Amino acid sequence: MPGFKPLLKWRGEDMRRTILGWGGLAVAALCALLLYSFSHVSGREIGSVMDISDACVVTVSRYELGEWEKRTDYILDADQIQQLKTLLLESSFTRELASVVWFRDRSQYDIRIEFGNGADPLLIHCIGNEYIQVTNQFDGKHLTINNKGWKAALDGIIAQSAASGGPT
Repeated sequence: MPGFKPLLKWRGEDMRRTILGWGGLAVAALCALLLYSFSHVSGREIGSVMDISDACVVTVSRYELGEWEKRTDYILDADQIQQLKTLLLESSFTRELASVVWFRDRSQYDIRIEFGNGADPLLIHCIGNEYIQVTNQFDGKHLTINNKGWKAALDGIIAQSAASGGPT
């Protein structure tokens, strides 16, 4: 076949270009993989989420931006705690490199999970369907919520609390 060079007969410059090309591609793929593994955060990577159980006391505060005094606090029952744990474990997030984030959603949620074993509570601040921030984790940076149904799911969980006795 004209123009066909068997791999074993390549010599010199052709072989070097081929090796450098594949090597460069491998380095680029490795860099992309490392960047993805750093920036992607699964819910399982949030410390203490796996320890959430029915024995925990979970309080969710809901308020509008700048209206902390008008917040509504909900204490979750055992079923709601399991739903919240499932929501956290099945969600994925992306690290934000900036210290300040801009957002449109005015709904704010503070989730406080107190463990019965004397461990420090897990504190999660949620900005609507856009960001969460986990106290003392991820260098204090926000995580972008990749689950578009996050806010609706969280509202659904606390709505059950309002229906079964109301906010505290």
